[in-house]
Amino acid sequence: MSFNFTSFTKDLKSFGDKVTNEFNKEVLPFAQRTSRLVQEKIGRVNVDDISQLPSEYVELSNKCNNIENLYKNVLKITATYNNESYDYPSNIQESFQEFGKNITTRVSNLSKATTPAEAQAALINPTTGEFQPPKTLYHALSRATDGSVLTSEQANDPLIKALDLYSSNLNKIGNARLGQDQLIQNKFNKPLTATLRQSISQSNSIQKKVEEKRIDYDLSRLNLTNCTNPAKEPQLRVIMENAEDEFANTVEDAINVMQNVLDQAKPLEEFLELIKAQLAYHKLAAELLGGIIGDFEGYVEESQKTISTSRESGDFDI
Repeated sequence: MSFNFTSFTKDLKSFGDKVTNEFNKEVLPFAQRTSRLVQEKIGRVNVDDISQLPSEYVELSNKCNNIENLYKNVLKITATYNNESYDYPSNIQESFQEFGKNITTRVSNLSKATTPAEAQAALINPTTGEFQPPKTLYHALSRATDGSVLTSEQANDPLIKALDLYSSNLNKIGNARLGQDQLIQNKFNKPLTATLRQSISQSNSIQKKVEEKRIDYDLSRLNLTNCTNPAKEPQLRVIMENAEDEFANTVEDAINVMQNVLDQAKPLEEFLELIKAQLAYHKLAAELLGGIIGDFEGYVEESQKTISTSRESGDFDI
């Protein structure tokens, strides 16, 4: 097949025209906007040459931006509730021990596998069905103070009874904390995250578009003002008028979008859910701890009586 130089030249010209058009439509305006924005930021543009935005737009954009900043700052903190062991950093050592145990179990299960399916199950799910206790501070305290740790003591010993009471109540408090965390995750963290990803992202996008259209309009006004060629003035005026219309329409669209964002955002209601979850947990914790004070005081008296009786009788252990 012979080379068609004419066709090649035509295709090359078409490709060149396409690249030029894309450059003029995308790259050049972006560069011009960036340069203009930098000049505005450093004060090299007269204030009168910068188009002012409607007060309604400014007010709505400030409110949307404030909500965005609030949500982002709060979520940096409340994301802690997604981590079960946030109040018990010592669980790291326990986690290493569990990791070592899981590796051992994987190897053992893999050695027993007789089919590819069993081998896969051994690698993916090495658990032995054992209950994994929650890694919270209160659950750890509950385990450490269980009466069974004092195996040499009698079940009716005041210390054993007191420890069992304390341990069981701390376990309830730990469970309540997990309940609080779940509520905060579902009724606070997730709604705020969804608002940021959906509504607030729309607000940011339309605000960016308004800024672009505003700069395009201001540049077109500048080009018309600086025009010294009467023949080009009609074309530049049309460009300026079109830019003005696009700017005005985009501002109107932005006002509608941001108003919808504010209608959908429910920061007060979401913070109320956060407070309710925190209150329920702390209230239950206070009630449980307050409820065992009297019993502990009784166990202290009982222990003191036992010690006093033992001294009076002269009994002692060697």
